[in-house]
Amino acid sequence: MNLWNEGDWNVMLRKKIILYCTFSVLVLFAAFFVWRQGPYVYHLVRYPGRPHIKKEEGGVPAYSFISTKPTPGAVYYKNKVITLMYHDVSPRPINDKSLDTAVFEEQLQAMKANGFHWITMEQYADFVTRHQPVPDNAVLMTFDDGYETFYTNVFPILKKYHVPATNFLIVSTVGNPKHPGLPKLTWAQVKLMHRSGIDFYSHTFDSHAYAYVRPEGKTHDRLEPMLMGPEHNKTTGHVETEQEYIRRVKGDLTRADQILRNKIGNRRDILAFPYGGYTQQVLGLCRNLGIQVVFTVKPGIDGPGQYMGYRVNAGGMDNNPIALIESMKHAESLRGYSKAG
Repeated sequence: MNLWNEGDWNVMLRKKIILYCTFSVLVLFAAFFVWRQGPYVYHLVRYPGRPHIKKEEGGVPAYSFISTKPTPGAVYYKNKVITLMYHDVSPRPINDKSLDTAVFEEQLQAMKANGFHWITMEQYADFVTRHQPVPDNAVLMTFDDGYETFYTNVFPILKKYHVPATNFLIVSTVGNPKHPGLPKLTWAQVKLMHRSGIDFYSHTFDSHAYAYVRPEGKTHDRLEPMLMGPEHNKTTGHVETEQEYIRRVKGDLTRADQILRNKIGNRRDILAFPYGGYTQQVLGLCRNLGIQVVFTVKPGIDGPGQYMGYRVNAGGMDNNPIALIESMKHAESLRGYSKAG
């Protein structure tokens, strides 16, 4: 028994026609879009700079369909600076903080092709402290911990692309082959690179570690970066007094800057907090010591008058250069800057 009448068939036919027409229009639109864009690859990628999914300090995953077509003449932001943060860079990354050397070079190529402008730490410090102008789409390149791979793997690439950069040294580890972990730079390597325009500033003298401390405003000890409060030495049982803590922090930061002035002639004192850990008390101590600029590891974009600098994590095994550039192009979505730091 046929339950369909002619009217039902007509309705179905019209729906099919509408569906086919809609699909054809979408295909034609997509083909036209790709033709206008040229022979560039499109990717579905995850990228940092979006606040709705927590991943790690410095970046979160999100997804977008984006083009690799360069936009060299575009202005993505003015009178602001994106500070990028790296650690180890190696042809064979060894941990989640390590960035593949080839990926690092891809990042630089993409930044250059898309109209980003690298600036020196001197320019950045003048921008922050004296409101001196910086180029549109300004980028400051920073590296932490003073790994020897900065000399062997990064420095040749920086020279190739004429990129200024800063490495924040754990000063006590420089030239110290007995220090645990990845090999660190020697003073001969530091001085050679400094003569070629690479800057080196403090990542403390010897406070790049966690300890049981009592951060400002807290009522009990907890494991935190050791600059953040009086230390409770679990081995000896000694708990630092407030005066001992202040003396320790001032002594460490002063010693690091004095050595850098003596070794390479630094005229400014600039600090990157280990693990990004600080308190308002620590910031006050830094100001009293004359440290002109400090950096954390919180993601954001930096503006004039901003004592505390944000940094975007551009390293790590899972970094995608296309995603990084896309997030930099949308820098206004990053955390806004605050003059209060």
